[in-house]
Amino acid sequence: MKPKISIGFNNGVIGAVTPLDTGCFGIVASAVAVVGGFQLDTAYQVKSMKDVADLKLTDSIDNHRLFKALSEFYAEAGAGSEVWIYGIAKTKKVSEWFTPVAGIAPVENLLNSAKGKIRGLFTVNDSSVAPTVTAGMDDDVLIAAGKAQTLFENYTAQKYAPYFTILEGYAYSGVKTALTDLSALDYNAVGILIGDTETLSGVTTSKGAAVGVLAGRLAAFPAKVNAGKVNNGALAAPTLFINDTPVENYDCEALYDLGYITFTTHQSRAGYFVMDDPLACDPDDDYHYLSRRRTINEAFRFSYDALLDFLLDEVPANADGSIIATYAKTVESAVERKIFNSMGDDLSRDVNDLNDTGVKCFVDPTQNIVTSSRMEVVVSIRPFGYNRWIDVVLGFELNN
Repeated sequence: MKPKISIGFNNGVIGAVTPLDTGCFGIVASAVAVVGGFQLDTAYQVKSMKDVADLKLTDSIDNHRLFKALSEFYAEAGAGSEVWIYGIAKTKKVSEWFTPVAGIAPVENLLNSAKGKIRGLFTVNDSSVAPTVTAGMDDDVLIAAGKAQTLFENYTAQKYAPYFTILEGYAYSGVKTALTDLSALDYNAVGILIGDTETLSGVTTSKGAAVGVLAGRLAAFPAKVNAGKVNNGALAAPTLFINDTPVENYDCEALYDLGYITFTTHQSRAGYFVMDDPLACDPDDDYHYLSRRRTINEAFRFSYDALLDFLLDEVPANADGSIIATYAKTVESAVERKIFNSMGDDLSRDVNDLNDTGVKCFVDPTQNIVTSSRMEVVVSIRPFGYNRWIDVVLGFELNN
């Protein structure tokens, strides 16, 4: 086994009760090649709808859903936001996009082309394969979710470039009670979105979701920010539906209670909002919410970057093989400095305490580096809390 760095996500610490680098995303879509322009199985970097036009991608019958996702992304995030797009033949199901062929899944070609920059993948399904609706939506969605989680784990371990994946709740039947409860799953890097800007029975007969809207909102704000933060204003989308029903007339809370990302409205606020950002896992999972997954993914990247300088380094040791304390402190300081300087406001800390950086690194100097050649490092970052529920006691005040 070659010398390398291994980093694992520590889970179970929080015990939850009921243009930005972090906004560089990839959109993978069922599509059709364009003569003299956009081609399938090829990664493209775009930063505006002008770049999209340069690829000769238009709002055509063949590529309507991809064009729509990109249009809605830039309506939300604004020009300048970096997106990588990748088209796959419509004969393929989404689960096949995450299935390795000769050791490499199709979406890995996009991730590799972006050289690790992509922080999130969003799928746009327009497959010619008819969906088989089981448990309230296309049964391929949950198959794809499992494969997406596996790919995330493998790719992160090999490339040190963690990301998340958002799938569409494709071909949702409209029957809430038929849906799988996502909290029973173990996919803490995968989310499923239900809700679109187009209706099921409209001219374009949408069976998918408004991934461009969600991606654009996430790209516009730092990793720590929940996509549904009300103070950031309403989404740019003028209309949102669950199948043919406007979001404001549908029981979207029932979808949320089952762990799906969806949309909502708020009394006294105009427009639409993302309800919250759950992922397909137990609510007690430290990374159940996308805002926490995005934040820990950034810490992972910077931990690796800082520790890479110490790989195969000569470690001064005591007579018993343990690490000289000053060397251990050097490693700790390097990691903390890298994460703090790189993540800044994405870390929860007391800004009035200059010594509080929101990150801690610990290297136990008693470990025997001479015998094991292995240095164990513990890195912890402090998460933000979120006002998910606000309980108010309201009454009259009287001075008697």
